[in-house]
Amino acid sequence: MALCQRWRRLRLPGLQTCRLHTAAVPAPPQWLAERLGLFEELWTAQVKKLASVAQKEHQTIKISLPGGQRVDAVAWSTTPYQLAQQISSTLADTAVAAQVNGELYDLERPLETDSDLRFLTFSSAEGKAVFWHSSTHVLGAAAEQLLGAVLCRGPSTECGFYHDFFLGKERTVRGSELPALERICQELTAAAQPFRRLEASQDQLRQLFKDNPFKLRLIEKKVTGPTAIVYGCGMLVDLCRGPHLRHTGQIGGLKLLTAEYTRRGFSEVKTPILFSTKLWEVSGHWEHYQEDMFALQPPNSDRLSSSLSDHATSHPADTLALKPMNCPAHCLMFAHRPRSWRELPLRLADFGALHRAEASGSLGGLTRLRCFQQDDAHIFCAPDQLETEIQGCLDFLRSVYTVLGFSFRLALSTRPSSFLGEPCLWDQAEQVLQRALEEFGEPWELNPGDGAFYGPKIDVHLRDALGRPHQCGTIQLDFQLPLRFDLQYKGQAGAPERPVVIHRAVLGSVERMLGVLAESCGGKWPLWLSPFQVVVIPVGTEQEEYAREAQRRLQAAGLVCDLDADSGLTLSRRVRRAQLAHYNFQFVVGQKEQSKRTVNIRTRDNCQLGERDLTEAVQRLLELQNTRVPNAERVF
Repeated sequence: MALCQRWRRLRLPGLQTCRLHTAAVPAPPQWLAERLGLFEELWTAQVKKLASVAQKEHQTIKISLPGGQRVDAVAWSTTPYQLAQQISSTLADTAVAAQVNGELYDLERPLETDSDLRFLTFSSAEGKAVFWHSSTHVLGAAAEQLLGAVLCRGPSTECGFYHDFFLGKERTVRGSELPALERICQELTAAAQPFRRLEASQDQLRQLFKDNPFKLRLIEKKVTGPTAIVYGCGMLVDLCRGPHLRHTGQIGGLKLLTAEYTRRGFSEVKTPILFSTKLWEVSGHWEHYQEDMFALQPPNSDRLSSSLSDHATSHPADTLALKPMNCPAHCLMFAHRPRSWRELPLRLADFGALHRAEASGSLGGLTRLRCFQQDDAHIFCAPDQLETEIQGCLDFLRSVYTVLGFSFRLALSTRPSSFLGEPCLWDQAEQVLQRALEEFGEPWELNPGDGAFYGPKIDVHLRDALGRPHQCGTIQLDFQLPLRFDLQYKGQAGAPERPVVIHRAVLGSVERMLGVLAESCGGKWPLWLSPFQVVVIPVGTEQEEYAREAQRRLQAAGLVCDLDADSGLTLSRRVRRAQLAHYNFQFVVGQKEQSKRTVNIRTRDNCQLGERDLTEAVQRLLELQNTRVPNAERVF
């Protein structure tokens, strides 16, 4: 069974509310029942062995708890959960795992020696990881029982989890199977099945997973000691270090979000969404996520996209805007005539449309599309210009994200196991990126082995208002494209030299960035980006002509302006309607404003700014728009 076959990746977050179906769980495959039988034999033997050890080495040990409290326990018998029960019932209900002398422990795993003990709840990063990883096992069990899936890996992520499994050549999960898969997950959690930790030898591991080539390969590569840990939960048996929840009942409900497949294993792992669970309310409701937060109405949606695109190209790093879009096109442009070192760095950028064949289940709003725009730029430079150019890219990225109001995290992704080029070039490129990050001054982390096959990269991650992480911007070094396209320039000494390419995107996908902004703004777009900047509201029909004049003045200045002269509504109703539509400003004009050529200004938050001269008001709006201030309503 080849590793490069088609896979299926399913993502489920925990959810507070769910609806159980009544259909029965299908009969398990024969190999699954055989594996469970062997696990039960090994588990029974381990229980007897531990009971013998506990009886033979019965002794009192000292346990130090947070706050300086010390309690007695019995070696090989007392568990962290029993101590949690002694402390308080609330702690026993909310604890998901323990930390014993710095090591993560199951709550039901007996303590062995004098220990410093700390309880982990869902509020901690470690607790979340335990909770989500336990949820992954439920999904794996459901996939095995319903689909006969061969499990691959199912890790937790920062905000949830996913599971990869193999269904056979050209086999994918059908849409009609998703409700049944979700139903089995619900039944497994409702059954409150315990997670059982088993220590197995290498021979026992090979016997347990003889029908799973992926686990066998993992055992061959990763299990270096005489034993490794296996967890059993219901009919599921999986190779796993743990720890886990006490039982599946702590998970609550699970809701199936998306399914996607990839032909090359785990090359496109994405983080699913974190939602509410049975025990811990985390961040919002699944139904809220499923609905479109905003309907971007034409032609105003065009303004959002164009304003954002203008913002991401208003920097000297983009000296040429093009429409043919992709990396090879820019390489051909570089190569179409002889180049000199005096022309470097040569910076090319465009917002061309890209297309990607996404599985239907993986599409989601604006954040995952089959057709999208990318602010793609390629900088051709000499090797000794690399560090300066990378620093310029980082500075530009920070300036763009600051205006958008986003904080971000940086990650340096280094050489993967499969790469092109010489290791010495990779080492040099990684050192350049690391020096640039250190000089940049923002926190960054190392992401070993996650670079592109052609070069290392700096990835930029941000979160939206729902806490969902998004990988948007990226800065990548590429020594391979210049080699493949035989790109050369005449160096200062007159000899031909080869440039280095920097791939740079700040927004990433424009549509994805709009989706993230929509969540963050909650409909209240900043003035410079807003599709609803100003609405002019005449008090009566006598002021309608002056109101139209004010509208024309605003539109002539390049501002988005509408007119609400609905005589069927009172002035207060029209003002309220404009505020609910999140117009940044309402210009109210009555008899006094008409005679004095002024406007009476209100904001969408019903702050009354008072009477202003129309010409001065238009000029002030232009200043606020051009400087891209995030709070134009407050600083007007």
